[in-house]
Amino acid sequence: MAEHFKQVIRCLVCLNDLEEAVQLKCGYSCCLQCVNSLQKEPHGEGALCPLCTVASQKNDIKPKYKLRALISVIKELEPKLKSILRMNPRMKKFQVDMTSDVDTASNYLTISEDLRSVRCGDFKQNRIEQPERFSSALCVLGTSRFTSGRHYWEVDVGTSKIWDVSICKESVNRQGDVVLSSELGFWTVGSRKGQIFAASTMPLTFLWVSPQLHRVGIYLDVVMRSTSFYNVSDGCHIYTFNDIPVIEPLHPFFFLINVKLKMIRAP
Repeated sequence: MAEHFKQVIRCLVCLNDLEEAVQLKCGYSCCLQCVNSLQKEPHGEGALCPLCTVASQKNDIKPKYKLRALISVIKELEPKLKSILRMNPRMKKFQVDMTSDVDTASNYLTISEDLRSVRCGDFKQNRIEQPERFSSALCVLGTSRFTSGRHYWEVDVGTSKIWDVSICKESVNRQGDVVLSSELGFWTVGSRKGQIFAASTMPLTFLWVSPQLHRVGIYLDVVMRSTSFYNVSDGCHIYTFNDIPVIEPLHPFFFLINVKLKMIRAP
């Protein structure tokens, strides 16, 4: 619920609260004054959505009067929602000592000796090719294997611009290109050029995160079949996936491009 509120009241262009909300042809919303700053299509007058690149002609852009009224209500409720949805300190007692599973790591990733830091390597690694390993996608799984209980871990993403973290099914495809979709067994939150998304939803769900996200807290409750994400710097809730099928083991999942991720040691 919180992520939906954050999504509907933020402009996808200026990233501030929507002012005089309008809807583009694709369904995304922005401020009326921000329409003029949208990139134009190469051979036309249509304004390109920065998230999905669908072009909107002038008559496609409609005022959203009901949304404007809803924003006023949400602004009044926002302080209460933030206090309700803040990360519970008791989650920390479920913190696991997370390390990366080298046997699953793409050979284009370099793993530190303590197995906690992962980065894109300058050279292809000479690790044995095997079915468990991601053959080309820059991914790696955590060594933990979850079939029950509650678990919490943190990942330091620093100032990285392209990454995904969370969980996946043990049986996910690891050969060739990897599509991050919940239908295919991935439940991830990630960054694309600094914008945060629930990356395994179709279409991508844009998430408003402030302050800037440097460390992600991930809480998995196998019994409740849900995984939640938090901004560790202020404890605010980012997103929750519900109704995750638990018919096979789940693994921590990490994807990165030209960045470095660090798994935080459990206290």
